[in-house]
Amino acid sequence: MLKKILASVGIGKARVDTILLDDQLRAGDTFAIEVVITGGDVEQELNGLEFAIMAQAKAEKSLGDDEVKYNKSVILQSWKPMLKQVIQPGETVIRRFNLNLHSEAPATQLFGQPIAKVWLQTGLDIKNGVDGSDKDPLVIVPSATQLAVLELIENSGYRLYKTDIEAGYIRAKQFSSHLPCYQEYEFKPASHSFFGARELEVTFVDNGESTGVLIEIDRAFTGDGYLSVSIPNHCHTVDAVRPYIENLLS
Repeated sequence: MLKKILASVGIGKARVDTILLDDQLRAGDTFAIEVVITGGDVEQELNGLEFAIMAQAKAEKSLGDDEVKYNKSVILQSWKPMLKQVIQPGETVIRRFNLNLHSEAPATQLFGQPIAKVWLQTGLDIKNGVDGSDKDPLVIVPSATQLAVLELIENSGYRLYKTDIEAGYIRAKQFSSHLPCYQEYEFKPASHSFFGARELEVTFVDNGESTGVLIEIDRAFTGDGYLSVSIPNHCHTVDAVRPYIENLLS
């Protein structure tokens, strides 16, 4: 009886471990995972699993007259597959699942360097128990279209110096975002121009068939301006995206 009471408050409970079967992903990919559930000290009834793609995003809130920036975890996607099963003490249950990564999911790695935090959170629903959760970082690289745009901007005299995930949504004439956060690539000019742009902030919104590109341009005397274009996702090279982006930067 004591073991059952302890298990119900999370002591000696079943544990869950998720194994990513794909080393690297792109937004829009379907990826495979293996879930290993290990029984605890007492027989327990499993009700189901919960998967969530999470991201660390920057947010702002007002405190009096000040705007305070802070990091928060946001849910990008979630799934709740059923798993009605009784697991015995020490028993191992293995299940495989295929999940689809949203086409707007932020990249976490650029040319082998980490640029953001996105992870898969796994929760185990145990009857009368506390779930044992697992957290696995995802390696997500930009699409070929996004990489071509970033390379073209660098070739145009700008240098990438910062990336952020911001809480909120993007809306432009041709497209709008659906996830509760978006990714910004921030560029500065390689050489200072008195009348030129002081900074570019580039955001992508991929709907699977085309990629929306929103560029915020910070100019010395005219302030911020916003320009946008939608590029077909079959444009994979610098030359292919050039007509779309050079019109914005000219």
